[in-house]
Amino acid sequence: MKQNLQHIDLNLLRVFDTLMQERNLSRAAERLHKSQPAVSNALGRLREQLGQPLFHRTAKGLDPTPEALALHKRVRQALHTLQFGIDGAQEPFDTGSERIFRLSMNDDAQLRLLPALMAQLRQLAPHVALQVLPDDGALLLQRLASGELDLAIDYLHFDDRDLLYQPIAEESLAVIGRAGHPAFAGGMDQAAYLAARHVSILPRAGRGSPLEIVLGSAKVRRNVQLQVPHYLAIPALVASTDLLGTIPRQLARHFAPGYGLQVAEFPFDVPPIQVSLIGHRKQEHSAGLRWLKEQILRVSGKKGL
Repeated sequence: MKQNLQHIDLNLLRVFDTLMQERNLSRAAERLHKSQPAVSNALGRLREQLGQPLFHRTAKGLDPTPEALALHKRVRQALHTLQFGIDGAQEPFDTGSERIFRLSMNDDAQLRLLPALMAQLRQLAPHVALQVLPDDGALLLQRLASGELDLAIDYLHFDDRDLLYQPIAEESLAVIGRAGHPAFAGGMDQAAYLAARHVSILPRAGRGSPLEIVLGSAKVRRNVQLQVPHYLAIPALVASTDLLGTIPRQLARHFAPGYGLQVAEFPFDVPPIQVSLIGHRKQEHSAGLRWLKEQILRVSGKKGL
């Protein structure tokens, strides 16, 4: 797929990038503010210029070829570098411009920050859109470095000098269970907690959750009967079973009334879990990302940068 850059219409690469993300002509056209035939025509021109097939049409949408997958990694990084250069020349960020920011957020951040953040963006920058991408802690560093992600909000911490961490919250843990669960009789203690069966979240990024790490260090092992990928599934599960769930306290307070749950303090002495706003060093001077960080810090109750 080696081509002279002079023969490639660079505008087509943005169309290609959007198609790779959406895998659907209609959704890509909507994001690009173009008609579906215009996007299809642009794809045809890019395919002709590259001399390679890029997608196969299926009943579910567009299936990229191996060549397209390899090309997209380079195109995404190049577009990210170009956007960074443009942002660096814009001071301050133009809040009237159209821009899509891609974020990764843990469950607690989605519940507590997203509603307030979207209300603030609607008021300050109505043409700015957010995409919260599927959480994959193992690839977080790679996705931030490549520009696939602009920012992340998470408790994960990687020992990498290119990542910048801004603490925005501390999460304390609580135990939840169904109404009438015997573990709560007389107050939740360590013995009752360890005697019960539990639902837990799956390990992320090659490590357990902060709770599992803390309990492992104390050589405490729970009887985990079920593992799920997200905290948000746990309240409904414990409401109709004898399982206990250990989740961030804010989530427990939010879901307990609707599911009729009992809530108790976590019976072990563990420090709060720090949640940080995570960015990559090469985006440090991006006007757009600096502006978005300010909005996130504002709704999280922290001071600006």
